[in-house]
Amino acid sequence: MEQTRSTLLKRSLTPWGKAGAALGIGVLVLAAVGLLFPTGAAFFPLVSLWCSCALFYGALWVLRVSGVTLDFFHRAVLVGCWAAAVLYFYWALGRRDFVYAWDYANYLVKQYSAEAAFAAGPAAGFAYIFGSFAEDYTNFITLFTEFPFCLTARTGDSYAFSQVFCVLPSLMVLLAGVVIKVGQMLRVKNRFYYFLIGFSWLLTFPFLRMSAMLAQPDWFGLIFAFAILVLTLDYRFEQLEPGRFALLFLATAAVILTRRWYLYFVVGYYFSYALLLLVSSAKLARTDKALAVRRVRNLIAFGLCAMIAMVALLWPMVRKILAFDYSDRYSYYNVGGMATELYYHILRIGLLNFILIGLGIADAFRRKRFALPALGACELAVSLVLFTRVQNTGSHQMLLFLPAYFLLFLAGAAALAEGIERRKALKLGYWAFTLVFAVSVRCSPLTVVALPDFLIDHFPLKSTAEFVRLDGLTCDRRDLSQLQAVTEWLSVHLGDGETAYMITDDMLYNPGHLRNCLLPEQPLDGKLPDSFSVPGTHNFPMSFFEAKYVVTVDPYPLSYASDTELGHKLNAKFAELRDGTHTLAATFDMGNGYTFTIWERVAAPTRAEVETYLHVFDAENAQYPEMFSQVAESWLAAHGL
Repeated sequence: MEQTRSTLLKRSLTPWGKAGAALGIGVLVLAAVGLLFPTGAAFFPLVSLWCSCALFYGALWVLRVSGVTLDFFHRAVLVGCWAAAVLYFYWALGRRDFVYAWDYANYLVKQYSAEAAFAAGPAAGFAYIFGSFAEDYTNFITLFTEFPFCLTARTGDSYAFSQVFCVLPSLMVLLAGVVIKVGQMLRVKNRFYYFLIGFSWLLTFPFLRMSAMLAQPDWFGLIFAFAILVLTLDYRFEQLEPGRFALLFLATAAVILTRRWYLYFVVGYYFSYALLLLVSSAKLARTDKALAVRRVRNLIAFGLCAMIAMVALLWPMVRKILAFDYSDRYSYYNVGGMATELYYHILRIGLLNFILIGLGIADAFRRKRFALPALGACELAVSLVLFTRVQNTGSHQMLLFLPAYFLLFLAGAAALAEGIERRKALKLGYWAFTLVFAVSVRCSPLTVVALPDFLIDHFPLKSTAEFVRLDGLTCDRRDLSQLQAVTEWLSVHLGDGETAYMITDDMLYNPGHLRNCLLPEQPLDGKLPDSFSVPGTHNFPMSFFEAKYVVTVDPYPLSYASDTELGHKLNAKFAELRDGTHTLAATFDMGNGYTFTIWERVAAPTRAEVETYLHVFDAENAQYPEMFSQVAESWLAAHGL
């Protein structure tokens, strides 16, 4: 009898049901481990493994709800591309010496902090995760990247490499779903070449992997952005589907939690999608008014309910966004407005991809299928305008525009695949050349133009020579041993409670390079604070006056906005006054034309000294008194000065 019941149960569970049951059992196992071994080292990695499995299951479920099927050919391409990605990341990360700092160490440091929080127990760990929802950088991603990171040497390179296992599989599944869904909507007949060309083109696009190569798991958000595309591209709200709505809601919440600036994708895409649906419904009303009205009514009902639920779920983040003037605080990063932003996009997309977009638009006009290119173009325009009101994009922020560009790329891939038999050798050669070119693009923090190493190193324009030089020094460090020597000197000479302050805060040299050049060891953690550089973001540096040592770099390096960067003004005033307050302690030749100098404070700070430095920033103080004079006065009062 018991055997019969077990047999019936096995037969009644579909593969989806079995996977769901396995995830449910996993929750019970995690609960038991958390109760029995609350401070065990295995709990957080097991939570992370469960989250990654649930994410992959969710990605497959999105495809199922959307009517997308991965056949043997699709799965073979996915497995082959994933294996190639493993080899690429292993090779690319192993051939360089890169020191992770600034945003490129942000999530790596968060991962260490998450591990420390979970080491104190499940309650402290989850409080660390959920307590960050009001921050610009939430701790959401750390839930998924701990496994397999915990099995590695826990360096910056291993953090970047681990994303191939915990981020890329789900991302590739949903990217394949987008490719197939677009092919269905465009009624592509040559599905073999369309999927092969379209999927490989998107997967090798340089700015898809750029942030991943620099240990910025921002591309994690594209998992949810692609899920939104798959769930909505051909859905017209003709009937209510609670399961689809739940997935849409979860994907939207998750993409916002990944990085705040994905909000610009969310707003741009949903606005464009609603506009497309309204236009199509207006045309439909000529023949079926009742259906058109039902579409619009269902759309409005879902939109209002989703918005209310989203605000309720993410209220801490929403409240901060409404109260914080990002356009003012991020003005440092707005280096030219819309004209500069369009120029950046032209350089980053490149001629080869613009040819592809042109093919897609021409084919859309020929076949009178404008919906998808129009959706992509509208979403790109809206997101671009909204984002540029706040700042210009860096290479990692290009990710928020990729869903729109990918729709345009896929229209071109469809046009190329449908006409592949005409001049087949030429078209396949163009495809192959584009792939090789894309894969060879340098992934550097200073990347503006998507170019391979050999082209960057021999760029002919003299006006870019200094930028190219700094790019080479930054992306593949030749001064790692010197950075480690500076770090070791400071760690030996700084006692308990003593700190150092580094004036330089540039991509070439900043405090993060010294804190992170010996990862996973961080001997200067808590002893070398972040520097003072960005107006509207960084407070007047009282840690400069508290520091036992001040670190300077000569010549002062500047890779970014030299007109508004604050550190070089502080450096100039320090060079003028240091003989009265500091003495030379050590110098280090970095072997690349730069010299590190360490100065030891020999005179206690006074009010006159603080005010002298403060007056250097009178213009900034007039704009941000709460970040300059008020900070200084509070510090002076606390120190009896």
